[in-house]
Amino acid sequence: MNVKIGTFNVLNLARVGERYYDDTPPYTAAEFDKKADWIAEQLRRMDADVVGFQEVFHVEALREVCTRSGRFGPDDTVVAPGADGLSGPRVGFASRLPLAEDPEPIELFPDGVDAPADGIALPGGTFSRPVLRARVVLDEAAGTTCTVFVVHLKSKRPTVRPDAVDHDPREEALGKARSLVRRAAEAVALRLLLLAEIVDNDQPAIVLGDLNDGTRAVTTDVVMGDAPSRFWPPPQQPELRRAYWDRLLYSAHELVSRRTGRDVSYTHIFSGHYDNLDHILVSQEFYERNPARIADAVDLRYFNDHLVDSQLSDDRRDRIVSDHAQLVAEIRLRS
Repeated sequence: MNVKIGTFNVLNLARVGERYYDDTPPYTAAEFDKKADWIAEQLRRMDADVVGFQEVFHVEALREVCTRSGRFGPDDTVVAPGADGLSGPRVGFASRLPLAEDPEPIELFPDGVDAPADGIALPGGTFSRPVLRARVVLDEAAGTTCTVFVVHLKSKRPTVRPDAVDHDPREEALGKARSLVRRAAEAVALRLLLLAEIVDNDQPAIVLGDLNDGTRAVTTDVVMGDAPSRFWPPPQQPELRRAYWDRLLYSAHELVSRRTGRDVSYTHIFSGHYDNLDHILVSQEFYERNPARIADAVDLRYFNDHLVDSQLSDDRRDRIVSDHAQLVAEIRLRS
């Protein structure tokens, strides 16, 4: 049995006539219709059973595009907690598979994020966009469930003072550093949530979302964790090595590209820079070198043909299509 799981940053999905940012006009009926049709067509192309969404402003708009796609019906789950148009962009979740638990938004950081060391401490507090946790039933007959976290970490956009002069290079540098610190704190908070979910048990987990950093960026590494080295823990202490494996996540991008020997992926283009900002991360229960795995990540597809490199093309991207690629990982459950 194969299951497809995807992630989709929809770029400011809001209802007709409702302003989602103060400095941005709302969608006209014609604009929303075009945007909803484009998202619905992408969902049909993705053909995914489970999708995590980012940048949802109204849950009603998300339900509309999911219905238009024909992929999600009235008996399926489509939610975006807190997406009321007043609370900023939220993450959403759609599933054709049954759920073992109701989806749960998580706004507060778990304890321990702000623990200081050497006079340095990360800020505590809340996620800029609350994380969504859902427990999906992968195989009803076997009773196999998987915990899915839908995430959207702080962007690289500089966090500047309200009275700062526009394009001040010093303030831009400080602003990028502030955003990095916030994103790092969110990455640690997500990591702590994951450890509470996957350590000392056989519960598989998947992270879907826009981490706003590359596959081997420090913040992404924080979420995934560090693998044991060749020399530590030593082979004479296999229980320590097993403990390391138990707390790791693996990039579906790296698993598939290593096996196929190809990597032509990107999910975002900005000023000529091609990046992988969107990720599907899986726990050891999906890792091909784990003899006790429940499934294999057999394919990862990128839907990025709508992205435009502004350094090479005069085409101007409008707000109808997303500025991110969509990803779909196909996992094959083992009997």
